[in-house]
Amino acid sequence: MLIYRLPIFFVAFFLLIACDFSEKNEAQLLKTTQCDANLPCTFPSGVKVWLSNSTLSPETPFTIFSELPNGLHITDAKLKGVTMYMGYIPQQFIKKGGLWQSNTMVGICSEKNMLWRLELTILNQTSSVEQVLNYDFYVTTNI
Repeated sequence: MLIYRLPIFFVAFFLLIACDFSEKNEAQLLKTTQCDANLPCTFPSGVKVWLSNSTLSPETPFTIFSELPNGLHITDAKLKGVTMYMGYIPQQFIKKGGLWQSNTMVGICSEKNMLWRLELTILNQTSSVEQVLNYDFYVTTNI
């Protein structure tokens, strides 16, 4: 009888540890980013990123803006869920004047405060060096 209960105990124990680890992982990820979530950010490369609104809601359109120094170009961009895996949402940045912008929205999830990450790939056209910049932001569900 004990042999049957022991595997159930270990599975439940590891599931509880995994849930606790993911919460610490999100806090760790925020500490290692260069910018505060939802606030305008200027990266060491001179790339600036900001949102149309400082507070965002799921399934509500918003715009992501970026300003790049001369010689830099956006080659790829996508949104990824950090708090919860939500796949990824490709972003289409369009250059309008001196600004790049992407009109987008994200889906609703079971978390009240969902952390999302913009993964922005930038190409230096002079040196042909690519860099990936991460910009985090929260989307809050009004429950």
